[in-house]
Amino acid sequence: MFHILLIDDDELVRFALGLALEMAEFRVTQAEHGADPVIEQVLNSEHKPDLIISDIIMPEMEGIGLLMQLKQQYPDIPVINISGGGRVSGTNYLKTAEKLGAVATFSKPLDEEELIAGIHRILG
Repeated sequence: MFHILLIDDDELVRFALGLALEMAEFRVTQAEHGADPVIEQVLNSEHKPDLIISDIIMPEMEGIGLLMQLKQQYPDIPVINISGGGRVSGTNYLKTAEKLGAVATFSKPLDEEELIAGIHRILG
């Protein structure tokens, strides 16, 4: 069973997406924002995630900064970024994430089936 670390400050998105991922038979660990201590605990555990899904617009540490940190410290863990936009077009954030190493990006509202299909492609 693949392990996914899901990071999103929107509780409803985390709940719905976490449930969809669990129904697709993934093990899911959830974190509230880019500086959530859960992230470090999971990444330093024996059972590192196979994939990370992170929102971009979040308090504490935004997804772009987190992506750069993850790519530097854990280059073998693929990262998917998601965004519903913000001060600038969400598309711009997602393009930036792709340039910085995200293996895939998805706009909110998410098409959960499309996201799960993408995860299966990435994890093989």
